[in-house]
Amino acid sequence: MPTPNSLLSNKFMWLTYLLFILLASLWPGYLSAKVTVGVSKDCSTSPCTITYFPPNVTPPTPLYGFKTVVAQTITWTATYTGGSTAGHSFYLTTDPCACLADTPLTTSGQLGGSFVLSPGTYYISIKLATMGPGNYSITYGPDATGEPHLTTMNGMRYDFQSVGEFVFLRNQGMEIQTRQGPIPTTYDPGADPHDDLATCVSINTAVAARVGTHRVSYQPNLSGVPDPSGLQLRVDGVPTMLGLGGINLAGGGRIARTMAPGGLQIDFPDGSRLLITPNWWDFLKIWYLDIDVVPTYDAAGIAGSFAQSAHEFRTEWLPALPDGSSMGPKPEPLHDRFVALYQKFADAWRVTGANSLFDYASGTSTDTFTMKTWPPEHPPCSLPGKVPVAPLSEAVAKQVCQSVIADNAHCVFDVTVTGNVGFAITYLIRRGLQANPGTTTPPKPCDRRLVWILSILLLLALILLILCWARHRK
Repeated sequence: MPTPNSLLSNKFMWLTYLLFILLASLWPGYLSAKVTVGVSKDCSTSPCTITYFPPNVTPPTPLYGFKTVVAQTITWTATYTGGSTAGHSFYLTTDPCACLADTPLTTSGQLGGSFVLSPGTYYISIKLATMGPGNYSITYGPDATGEPHLTTMNGMRYDFQSVGEFVFLRNQGMEIQTRQGPIPTTYDPGADPHDDLATCVSINTAVAARVGTHRVSYQPNLSGVPDPSGLQLRVDGVPTMLGLGGINLAGGGRIARTMAPGGLQIDFPDGSRLLITPNWWDFLKIWYLDIDVVPTYDAAGIAGSFAQSAHEFRTEWLPALPDGSSMGPKPEPLHDRFVALYQKFADAWRVTGANSLFDYASGTSTDTFTMKTWPPEHPPCSLPGKVPVAPLSEAVAKQVCQSVIADNAHCVFDVTVTGNVGFAITYLIRRGLQANPGTTTPPKPCDRRLVWILSILLLLALILLILCWARHRK
């Protein structure tokens, strides 16, 4: 009988790893996650060539500007390609000309870091001589990746391993809800650096949204029978096929495909955007999702705001409760932290039968997917009747995740705990996504590079199947 990680015997693991590295090398280097803006500066000719990404697709949105609607922790990266006399600094400015140095992120050539910004619109000061040739990027915005690693409206990161359905973000213009399921493991995860809690893990398995007057869900089929062919899209409870041109919803909403297999982009009437990146976990026979949001306005939820001011934001450790009240400072005893996060906070944001946006089979409800005993305060991370997944060594996980830059620590954690290298591939696919500007015209055909990527992936998947078949014949 094969073990949970039979695919990850030496030859299979390294073949999967080579597939991952190949994908990383072929994917366009300038593409980035939809919450990333950046600029490259090439001074091999005179004058220097400046290229912004993503391109300016919705004027008058600034090419290289980004707006923080609340006090925000942004992460930044820099690659300096000029010589020792070229500028190795990274500045932001509030001036659209991008020629002022209002906010220094680094003046000594650091390659990355984080920085707290007050609400406002910022630009990369690429026209300064002190910002020499290189690539500069800023990443911000809420998301939920892997075994849910959440980034809040303020850019704070924390792990949220509860099981059930929760309000991810909500304001007057939109609402996003997520469903989380438990993952039994033989490996006891280490402590989350944000709250020092070492808990069992869960994953996102479905998402639903209020888009104007419509209710949209993207979840496994209602029968409960595992279906690797894909998740089901429903609009107002009706199964809906999504063509290449997408779907325009009444009131300004829109649903379209992304470049990721099975990926969706949902545009809200208020200008907010939701990107969903799914992947199939064959051993557990389940789908799991990564979620990214570009919110236009402030929002509350498990990925919601802490506070409006940068000073207040720095004193918080969890987003606000539904009534707007604060969770207060982080308790000193670990038990009190666990109770605050996984009982008070989690229960406050749980979806109810009255406000759920999901679709359910007859005789089921949000209660069917709720497990208030997960995560347990202390391992083991087991579930009755469920075969736990086996881990990979941290050294191997680091090799698998070496091309995942911004979320490297999360990638290593996910792959180590679960032994599933698919998490690394999903992180990389997210890196290659850019949000469509939301036009009503059909998307352009895939370019040759993407066709080659998909062809090679299919070829390597076939090789994996042949090797697996040959192994079982022995």
